[in-house]
Amino acid sequence: MPTGLRSIAALTVLATLALAPKAAGATPNGTWLSKPQIWFYNSRQAVPQLMAQIRANRYRVVFLDYRNVDDAVQKQVAKEARAQGLIPVVWVQSPQYRAMSVTDLIHEARHADGIQVDDHFFANYSLAAFYRLRQLYTKPIFCSIQPFQAALVPRGGCNQLDVQCYTSQTFSQCLKLADRLGAVVSLSTANTLGQRSSLGARQFNTFLWPDVQPRAAAFQTQR
Repeated sequence: MPTGLRSIAALTVLATLALAPKAAGATPNGTWLSKPQIWFYNSRQAVPQLMAQIRANRYRVVFLDYRNVDDAVQKQVAKEARAQGLIPVVWVQSPQYRAMSVTDLIHEARHADGIQVDDHFFANYSLAAFYRLRQLYTKPIFCSIQPFQAALVPRGGCNQLDVQCYTSQTFSQCLKLADRLGAVVSLSTANTLGQRSSLGARQFNTFLWPDVQPRAAAFQTQR
């Protein structure tokens, strides 16, 4: 083939590749911040930079563990999340150990734009309690379950559901369950976050936000 024709052919191939649709990649949805992480960044006045970094990584929701966090700090953290276009959602940790009523749950989320009830809630509270929460709480409810809790998912009331795919051994089965439930896939930074390239076009959460400095303290949070 003459040199000129080869050049034209090469340019045609490059143009075709540029116009070809790219394979859909997994989409970041939300990430969790534990109580130690919130304390750490607040003590260094670094919450604005943290929220900007989370948003720069294309997350849109930040789940906040507000246990024993000062009221003023709760307000400020939520404000900084909103300033970056993030949705601040209170993640209610271990409600059973604190003997929390539905009204207590609502009070816990008073400074956020949503509430998350997780596997601990579904393991220890009735569906009637969930529907009472849905009746009284006017903002979005995010539900999070472990794979074996699929039968406990309410028929209605969860604005978003995620399934905790935290172990490599059951990862493929967990993805199938998330697909069946129309749920977001939640990944563990310790065990399954490295497999996000296999998610296809699914949305995923990250537990916890992968810190550098406060990582050890953050992972002391009890699940």
